[in-house]
Amino acid sequence: MLRRIRAEQLQVGMFVARLGGPWINHPFWRSRFLVTSDEQVEQIQSANVQDVWIDILKGRNLPTPATPDAMEADLSDEPGASFEDELERARELIKSARSLVGNMFSDVRMGRAMEAAGALLLVDSASLSLSRHSQALLAMARLKARDDYTYLHAFSVCALMIAVGRTLKLPDGELRELGLAGLVHDIGKLTLPDSLLHKATDLTPAEEEQLRRHPSAGYRILNEARLYTNIPLDVCVHHHERVDGRGYPFGLVEHEISVHAKIAAICDTYDSLTSPRPNHQAWSPARAVEYIAVRVDTLFDRRVFKAFTRTVGIYPLGTVLRLRSNQLAVVCGQNEDEPLRPRVMAFYSVAASKALPPQVIDLSHSEDTVVAFEDARQWGYTDEQLMAMYAPHG
Repeated sequence: MLRRIRAEQLQVGMFVARLGGPWINHPFWRSRFLVTSDEQVEQIQSANVQDVWIDILKGRNLPTPATPDAMEADLSDEPGASFEDELERARELIKSARSLVGNMFSDVRMGRAMEAAGALLLVDSASLSLSRHSQALLAMARLKARDDYTYLHAFSVCALMIAVGRTLKLPDGELRELGLAGLVHDIGKLTLPDSLLHKATDLTPAEEEQLRRHPSAGYRILNEARLYTNIPLDVCVHHHERVDGRGYPFGLVEHEISVHAKIAAICDTYDSLTSPRPNHQAWSPARAVEYIAVRVDTLFDRRVFKAFTRTVGIYPLGTVLRLRSNQLAVVCGQNEDEPLRPRVMAFYSVAASKALPPQVIDLSHSEDTVVAFEDARQWGYTDEQLMAMYAPHG
């Protein structure tokens, strides 16, 4: 996780990822190294170096939160990256997210003060990735192991909320707060015992009541930290409210719930349903979208749901579809004008019970149509195997 600082801010213990200015003007041939002495700091500061990019996961960070203009989340921020290239960046970003969110949650469990600068860097990194390619990070973030759910669910919801906020054309500053809200929306669950969070059987009524206290507990944690503004606080306490008043903790109805909390409600539900968790086998993306769709106007807001489906698709990337031609195909691209006819990669013949050479089909220009969506596991395929097939074509 990279952060840009001024050369005069450099300290022993920081890990230098890049030095600003022409390399010939400074004595450091290596571009990445740990600063181990005051002499190194003095050499860099006396050379023609203005900016230094430090990796805050490999060395120390500045002790004070960074201002937005001091942030540099990624050195590769060119627009229009290919899906395959952005997947590689997303894979590295998710590794960083696992570490950073894990450390942030550990601090909360230990009663230590929360630090917002790293979280904001993570939000900015996610936003840059979505700017380069709107789908790669969302596809990669869905692939999480059961043991990583607590940490990566927070990051997945962060990325989804930023993406939906972009679709709704929310201002940039609001998007940043929205992403931060996604990271901390479930932080109140850290006050609950692991035996409850990881229970493999249905919760008792008393346990369910205990679980329902986590939004209020999260609000108290964020409010006491005094680092989080209105949107993260609002989302933390209201992401389980539902438009018909059946949510919790306050039973608010549609006009009483902010658009930010409505976005969180859908993104949190979608990622929870598509992730492996205790007592829950991951659903396919299309099944999760269908689940939310039939609850629009009762549990979920219609306008936000429309934005969500424009963002991830009626059939999200990685969804396995059965075609009228009796082939299985994985969704590898969207057609915005015809969301029910995405680009797919056919890979299996149901009639012949055998794999096929992968072939891309644009259903908007084909007589073939979607019959149903399928569970890839029932056909012996993992999400990772499917991604390896469709990634170059996304």
